[in-house]
Amino acid sequence: MENIKVLITGGGGFIGSNMIKFLKEKGYYVRVVDKAFRKERQELYNLADELIYLDLRDLRSCILACSGMNYVFHFASDMGGVGYFHAHDYEPFINNMTMDMNILQAASATGIARLFYSSSACIYPIHLQMEEGKAVRFSEDMIYPANSDQMYGWEKLMMTRLCERAPLDARVGIFHTIFGPYQETEGERMKFPTAIATKVLQAKEDDKPVEIWGNGNQLRSFCYIDDAIEKIYRVMMSSTYKGPVNIASDEVVSILDVARLCCDIVGIHPNFVFTNEKPSGVLARNADNTLFEKTYNYKNQISTKEGFERLIKWIQSYSRVVKHDNFIIGNDSN
Repeated sequence: MENIKVLITGGGGFIGSNMIKFLKEKGYYVRVVDKAFRKERQELYNLADELIYLDLRDLRSCILACSGMNYVFHFASDMGGVGYFHAHDYEPFINNMTMDMNILQAASATGIARLFYSSSACIYPIHLQMEEGKAVRFSEDMIYPANSDQMYGWEKLMMTRLCERAPLDARVGIFHTIFGPYQETEGERMKFPTAIATKVLQAKEDDKPVEIWGNGNQLRSFCYIDDAIEKIYRVMMSSTYKGPVNIASDEVVSILDVARLCCDIVGIHPNFVFTNEKPSGVLARNADNTLFEKTYNYKNQISTKEGFERLIKWIQSYSRVVKHDNFIIGNDSN
């Protein structure tokens, strides 16, 4: 694989940095670009052959990033959890659409053979996700008629459609809550898995209730990072591609189930307080993995329980790390 050169955008982010390690172990030449590189992922992104600071909202920077590469994994994104997008919608849409269109144009202009784009489950119709206790198993043929979740979902949908029409081999994975070690554990960009894990660990220290946004009955599926990376790689490198495909687990659990699981892992009695003052997202969402399993012959290996055990173990081992001012700060990626 040493003759195949791969660009990873957003390589300082959670998914991108894990992909660096995966591809280097397979022998690829890896160039990484990002606007910022957080210190907690240093051992991953330092594995890259090239590490370049670029702002992909600039088309010339995207052309520079793509030049000389064979493949592109495009993970760069202005993103966060439900709280982040509840507070911000305009700027993330502009930032993401600008980066996405620039990368697509740059990939075409520089002769990139193949591109992978990270879409989101937020592209699925929101009106099908609002019945408590009924988690629709979204298959890829349910994207339309469109009614995406928040501005973030609409932008991801637009880029998904552009990839289907692009003048190059542009492949799309639809991400459903990917989680695991090296994910953000602080700040407004933190997503639910690390948020609930850190809350439970803090509850063990101060013996206070764990705050849950909403009533805890929201249904979700959680895809562990190792499974997600393997799935992304198979979509990108397979000789077969049948269009946008879910990158997901289909093991549906409630938010309250996960909170109780985390309490059990750290060894404390479940004690929760619920708030409706914070955004809690859609009421029910799950994924159908039929298309992926038939096309790429892979099933998830890590259960929700094992995934959270691994995540909590990593957070505990990393709890000594750094205060915010020791990080390389910037507009974090995916």
